[in-house]
Amino acid sequence: MATNKFPELINGARLYEDGNDNCLGIVDVELPTLTSMTQTIDGIGLAGEIDAPVVGHFSGMEVKMNWRTPKAPAFKLLGANGASLELRAAVQNWDSGENSYAMDKVRIVMRGRAKEFEIGTFKDANPSDSSTTVECTYLKYEHNGETVLEIDKYAYIASINGVDVLSEVRDALGI
Repeated sequence: MATNKFPELINGARLYEDGNDNCLGIVDVELPTLTSMTQTIDGIGLAGEIDAPVVGHFSGMEVKMNWRTPKAPAFKLLGANGASLELRAAVQNWDSGENSYAMDKVRIVMRGRAKEFEIGTFKDANPSDSSTTVECTYLKYEHNGETVLEIDKYAYIASINGVDVLSEVRDALGI
């Protein structure tokens, strides 16, 4: 019988400092929007303008962590220190062929620097709704142990589904 896994939801997730098994707290994480940088191409030979994506180059990638109430490690992300984060999740699937649930493992590694920290509001019997925004310069997304996305702005790496679209650029630059 064929297996047909249908992803339904994130069953559970935890945010860690990279290399540290201490959960950073109760948080939800807004992952970056990947927007290709573009350059407007115009001139003789074109009937108008084209916003051409620059291969492997992305605009700012912000990661926002919304804390119920921040713990001390959240404050470590501030200042001159770089932020190194790891998000681990279990994605719940329904396997219609097996007529049962199946879990996928997702691991997301993010590195960058904190650029904003909103301490929030303190009010009895309420969360503080604090948040931290990190400018992400490295992003890696693994699904069941397979890297499906890796962007490292400083190392000129942009690998999407196993294809490093910047390898020829690195070669041309001698890096």
